[in-house]
Amino acid sequence: MAEVLEREAAGIAGISTVAGRYAIGDQPMHPGLNMFACRLRAISAAEFVVTAPVIPTIGERVRASFGPFGSLSGKIARHLDDGFAVAIAHAGDGRAELVARIASFRERPWTGTRERRMDHRFMPGEPRSVIGRPDGWAQPCLIVDYSASGAAVSAAFQPAVGEVVTIGQVTAEVVRLFDVGFAVRFFERQDPEEIESLLEAPEEWRSAARRAVPARDPVDPAEVYGADG
Repeated sequence: MAEVLEREAAGIAGISTVAGRYAIGDQPMHPGLNMFACRLRAISAAEFVVTAPVIPTIGERVRASFGPFGSLSGKIARHLDDGFAVAIAHAGDGRAELVARIASFRERPWTGTRERRMDHRFMPGEPRSVIGRPDGWAQPCLIVDYSASGAAVSAAFQPAVGEVVTIGQVTAEVVRLFDVGFAVRFFERQDPEEIESLLEAPEEWRSAARRAVPARDPVDPAEVYGADG
């Protein structure tokens, strides 16, 4: 019993291999409106922390799902530079079940390692970036995974298939929509050794995002870089 309580208090931090999805509020889930992809960063029986493209307001309800830990729900407890923490609301035996899932996950030999996915797809170490359109419109996004030829992205909008967008510094075409985002194909195949850094948001944009009040509205790049870009 003491060991279980110790594990419950400690939880797991520094997770980089678990992707999930979350929905904001109690309304029906709609991709690009209130349902998005996220990356789990830490979890305990009391709360979970994610990196995410859209940051809800403090106290807002969130429903999330992560393969190893199941479905979780609760309210936003605090904001982070690139995401948020949720205080988990448990029902019935939910707390004990989550403690058991956390213990099981901790014992897996690959916990905390970077995941290499099928077809040479990877989960980026820094998943939050910025997506832009040719007219200068831009906003935060989350890179679900990527390869040398394309990426899966989640953001607070659903583009049309065929639309041209830029992820970080890489220009691409939207080729497919899915439940928590969309897939893009790069116009040029990228160097596998450089693609992850090219997909990251420029440092100026990340710094501005950290200083800004979390919001769901698109960001005007002029407010980040200045009128001269």
